[in-house]
Amino acid sequence: MAESTTTVKHDVTVDFGGIELTGALVHDDENRVLELEDAEGPAEPISISLQGYGLTPEPGNIFIKDWSEHSGLTARLAQAGLVTPGRALTVGPYSSAAYEVQVTL
Repeated sequence: MAESTTTVKHDVTVDFGGIELTGALVHDDENRVLELEDAEGPAEPISISLQGYGLTPEPGNIFIKDWSEHSGLTARLAQAGLVTPGRALTVGPYSSAAYEVQVTL
């Protein structure tokens, strides 16, 4: 039987800057996805795919954008002990910041 690559931490409040949401933080390592699942609505994505730029995070890691509604999110997740920041990246036509982080649920 294959080992699960999904880790869940329940009752997590994530500060998105303008709003705080509480739910289950779900890390799917196989697909390099981190999202906050809420029983009242669709999951709120935290990670972003940068495959269009030829980038794939290391196992146990995800990418988080640091622009728009996710500005400052990496720092807030690190302060809460949910991720450990790794390398900083500049992507896209506007040279936007993103971070590769290790998920520490």
